[in-house]
Order: sequence, then C-alpha cells, then structure tokens
Amino acid sequence: MTATDPDQFGIPETEDDRSLGLAVRAARKKSGRSLKQVADSAGISVGLLSQIERGISSPSVRVLRAVCVALDIPVLSLFDSGDQRSEREAQIIVRAGRRRSVDFGDRGFMKSFLNAHENGALQVMELVLQEGGGSGEDSYQHEGEECGLVVSGQIELAVDGDVFRLGPGDSFHFQSELPHRFRNLHAGETRVIWVTTPPVW
Repeated sequence: MTATDPDQFGIPETEDDRSLGLAVRAARKKSGRSLKQVADSAGISVGLLSQIERGISSPSVRVLRAVCVALDIPVLSLFDSGDQRSEREAQIIVRAGRRRSVDFGDRGFMKSFLNAHENGALQVMELVLQEGGGSGEDSYQHEGEECGLVVSGQIELAVDGDVFRLGPGDSFHFQSELPHRFRNLHAGETRVIWVTTPPVW
C-alpha cells in the first residue's frame, strides 16, 4: 500500500472498536509477542497499539493492516461473523446477511466481502457507494490486478491518468500497480462487484 491509499479514515468508536481491540490483543498474545515488538514491526507507537487493544482508539485501515502484517494474519480474521454453520458450508458459502463488511465512513462507501474464507488467491467484494462516495482525490496503487462489474448506478474510474465513466453492465480490468481511484457519479447509490488478486485484506 502507498501513502495515497484511500483507506485512511477513522472508524467511529463503537462496541465494534472494543471487539476489534480484544481480537488484536488475542492475536498478539497468541503470537507470543509483546506490545513493543508488534508496535515496532507495524511502525506505530506502543501507546497507540495499547489504545487500540483497549478499544479506546479507532485505528485507520492502514494501521490495522500494518498490525496484521506484523502479526502475520489476514485483517478479516479479526472480524468475527458469529457464524455457527457447518465447517463444510463455511468453506464454500456466504449467506446473505452474514457478509463481513467494512464501512469507510466519511469516504461514503462500504465494502462487503463475498469470499467464504481468506485463504484463496482472489478477494471478491461488493462496493456500495453513496452519492459522492469514493476513494478520494488521490490515486493509490499496490501489487496485483483487479477487475469488476458495475451492477447499478455509475462510477468514474481513473487508471494511470485515463478517466472512464462506467454504468450498469460495464466492466473493467487493470493492473493494480497503475495509479487508480474511483468515485460515484450517480445521484444515489452505486453498487460494484470488485475483484482483486492477491487479496489486499
């Protein structure tokens, strides 16, 4: 991820912050590493990591990713879906209403993950963008490639300086190393199925 990653936002403090903090602490303790070891690896202060673990500080997605890299775990492993299904179904099926989701708050969009698990080479998401929502003014880039399909509404997609407008039924495919950004052009909600490889979460 780069310094222009769109995922820089503060998650509002809620009960979810406390649950997330407990999950981070449990993962750190399972790894047998101290607060200082994980904080140093993630490039953050010990104080910030402690606040995250206690649920009194909302981490940006960038910080959360850095902590997970330090712990060698996928970000989505920190989000408990409360799933009580059979092990076989849980490896194949994601039921409506059981998706793991991340709300990008002031960015005006939400990502829901359609993968049944995090162990594959693909990451499939549904993006729901509110009017004016998107990744922000700055482009970002990372390794891999991505493609997608506009299900409803209209988006503007900028890739390596070229700007495209896509409506329902339009699809895209590009190398993720190219600087890119997106935003909703519709006067209402826009939905996009978005696929990345390798997973970035």
